[in-house]
Amino acid sequence: MSGLSKESLLTLEEAARDFGGIAIPLNTIRYYAYQGVAGLKLEAIYINRRYTSKEAIQRFIAQRQNLGQVPEKPKSKRMTPEQIDEGLRRYGIRK
Repeated sequence: MSGLSKESLLTLEEAARDFGGIAIPLNTIRYYAYQGVAGLKLEAIYINRRYTSKEAIQRFIAQRQNLGQVPEKPKSKRMTPEQIDEGLRRYGIRK
């Protein structure tokens, strides 16, 4: 870690509310911190709970942009009304 303990710390919940100017789901922040994306992990430390910093978020976003991959909000797994209609038609429930 590059001095994360000397930076202004945020809980992952706080980081989710303001991740580079946008709010993203807490699970996405956790994924970035625990698993990482494209070989990059969001720097985080554990002190009774998991923390990151605004500086670490900025570094993470900059590194992703250098790779041409900006962190984006995960796509919804919900089906659109059109997809639902198509599925119902396929099974003969709706015409």
